[in-house]
Amino acid sequence: MTSTTDPRLADDVEIVRRVLAHVDGGTTDEGAPWREPVENYLDPHRFAQEIDLLRAMPSVFVPSAAIPNQGDHVERVTFGVPLFAVRGHDQRARVFRNACRHRGFALVEDAGCSHALVCRYHGWTYRLDGSLAHVPHADAFPDLDMAARGLVEVPSYEVDGLIVIGATSPDGNRVPRPDADDAMAWLTNGTAWRDKLLPIDGVLSVESYQLAINWKVLVEQFLEGYHIRWTHKETLPHLYDNLTVIETFGPNSRVTFPYCEIEQLRDRPEATWVGRLPATFVYHLFPNVIVGAFPPLAQVVVIDPVDVGHSEVIYYTMTRADVASRIPLDVEPPDPAELADYISRVVAEDNAVSAGVQRGFRAGANKFVEFGRHESAIGHFHTNLRDRLGHF
Repeated sequence: MTSTTDPRLADDVEIVRRVLAHVDGGTTDEGAPWREPVENYLDPHRFAQEIDLLRAMPSVFVPSAAIPNQGDHVERVTFGVPLFAVRGHDQRARVFRNACRHRGFALVEDAGCSHALVCRYHGWTYRLDGSLAHVPHADAFPDLDMAARGLVEVPSYEVDGLIVIGATSPDGNRVPRPDADDAMAWLTNGTAWRDKLLPIDGVLSVESYQLAINWKVLVEQFLEGYHIRWTHKETLPHLYDNLTVIETFGPNSRVTFPYCEIEQLRDRPEATWVGRLPATFVYHLFPNVIVGAFPPLAQVVVIDPVDVGHSEVIYYTMTRADVASRIPLDVEPPDPAELADYISRVVAEDNAVSAGVQRGFRAGANKFVEFGRHESAIGHFHTNLRDRLGHF
């Protein structure tokens, strides 16, 4: 797909300059404040509207590294719709609705690798491109048109380490096409994340949790550094308190969390800054996916709304190639497994406070959630969600 979008995000040199200016001035990136009604996190009717919208919008399905080889497949429920991705013999990744065309049995039940996709209920067999290859006792189906009974494909694109899908609902076109097309254009231009995410060596772990938290609260927890000192005072002492660089591209955003050691770059040539920043880059890919790029690791976090008060969250943690060239100067490369465990502890702290937020919604103390100027990436998220719901 050809995209006309241009992210125009800051390069590494500009990021360091902005961070050091903030350090010297005791400042951080600022934007417009935002007030979000508490009812929007609690109202089942509002949640139903959001799900209808999300099913009609493009989104990131899984990282490419989840299915690196021919025959690899992985399934997940996306906005309530069972789907799976499989890599064909032609190396193309395809996404299908996860239902056999005979009786609707979920064809793919776990991650794995197969030469063909065989339904374990009655043995209907599909090629990796989704076409129907074999029906046991086919004479029992005299009107069966095998060419027309292949798996139902969802439009998808593989872009710089991510597999992006189109609408998952049959009536996805209810959203004006400019909205959906524009969102797809921003997701199919990997310029914004390419050099921070790639190349990937492989998947280190896949973890899935169901949390008693509204999906929007989980998105919010990744998009500000205002909570660092209080929520992560022991786990993230190397991060600045409330110092981030915030950028937006289309409905998406990138929040840069610099480490304190970035100040060691002051006296080094700017050419040595490129590709070696002591920082974590967090991308919010609208509507529900977070990509975190750490020097030796990358993490794709998929937040699937289940109901108004629950979400399924999948964490794909991946090792990045050429680790030595990505680690900041004078820093020993960490063990990837140990770093992954450390990141999991940080995420657990975030999830714990998000659960507390969800409980607090029902206290009746607040009519709205107050997001300040330092939390503008969250306002950007809610603005885009509100505007699209308004057109739905």
